[in-house]
Amino acid sequence: MINYIHNSIEKYLTDLSSNKPAPGGGSASALAGCLGVSCLLMVANFTKNRTGYEKHQNRIKKVIKWLEKIRKELSNLVNKDVIAYEKVANAYKLPKSNEKEIEFRKKEIKKALISALRIPKEIISECLKATYIAEELSRIGNKNLITDVGCGIYFLKSCAESAKLNIDINLKFLKNKNFTEKIEKETKESLTELEKIFSKTIKNVEKEIR
Repeated sequence: MINYIHNSIEKYLTDLSSNKPAPGGGSASALAGCLGVSCLLMVANFTKNRTGYEKHQNRIKKVIKWLEKIRKELSNLVNKDVIAYEKVANAYKLPKSNEKEIEFRKKEIKKALISALRIPKEIISECLKATYIAEELSRIGNKNLITDVGCGIYFLKSCAESAKLNIDINLKFLKNKNFTEKIEKETKESLTELEKIFSKTIKNVEKEIR
């Protein structure tokens, strides 16, 4: 499998826009998260060792470490989603000419879908972590880069909402009511929290712009 994070942007975009089964929207949502976190990292790095932000230096150094870790996680998820989707696609290609094959295929599809669900759930989790940091940067970060905080959190919101779509479609095919309700509840809680922090951050950004 191609390691897209270690390849060119052109290669990723070419494959994403082709008729290849992967990368797809799930992988692209993780990439959007990477872009968001990178915007926040830029703000943090432009705040580090800058005059006027002396009292925030210890905190900014911690923020940089946290964001670097989140970006690494999301970068890995760009590739992990490709792998997960290929496993789902391969499961659907299994033979179904008799009862034994049909049952085995059904089990493999279920296993692949449950495994694939972990990826968008992790994406949303990492986005939520980064969103909290974005809100803090909107208060203590370099004011000359306040719009980059805004851009960063918009990317993160898009990332999380896109990831939710991949959760929804996998749950649809799993057709397990109890499991579905549990995952939907967890996802809704995360996105509700993210939306709350997003709104707070954007208000801070707009206040600085005006």
